[in-house]
Amino acid sequence: MDWLLILGLVSLLIVGAVTLFYLFTFVTRTREEFRAAQPDLRVTNMSTMSSGNVLTVYPELQNLGGGVAYDCLLHMGGWEGSFSIKKVYPRGLQGQKHVASIVLGPDAPIRTTLMGHGYIRLRYLDRWGQKYDCWYGVTQVGIGDAPLYNIQIDLEHPELHEPHPSFWAMRKFLRTVPLSG
Repeated sequence: MDWLLILGLVSLLIVGAVTLFYLFTFVTRTREEFRAAQPDLRVTNMSTMSSGNVLTVYPELQNLGGGVAYDCLLHMGGWEGSFSIKKVYPRGLQGQKHVASIVLGPDAPIRTTLMGHGYIRLRYLDRWGQKYDCWYGVTQVGIGDAPLYNIQIDLEHPELHEPHPSFWAMRKFLRTVPLSG
């Protein structure tokens, strides 16, 4: 009787371990598929041009993820305007870099008024309508005795706000929208 009990417990442990292994593999594969289908839009390069009192900033946007980024919007605090793109494709044949132009004249608030927290905000959606935000810090630098400020943008340390859906939501997203579209 003792051998049957031990054999039953060992069999139950083996079946449980195999089930947990396959369940863990299934969850991991689903999360990897979902992550591969998400966009990852970033400002990858920045250049500036100064002409008199006008400073023009040229941020270069690129999608480093595997999915298409929709309804992309770039906005800078202290600049009256925005730059938008309907779709940004991932790297590959359709992948390209988009260059925005932010013209900051001598009357732009970010050039004339010292701000406590300057930023560039990059907002976009994935194919399921989930919102992503990427914030880059902007520092104002005084220009000698002139009343205007130049800006420095920190591309190395963006603040990311990404959606974190549950496993079941990821599975639902992957099943409702074909990845080829």
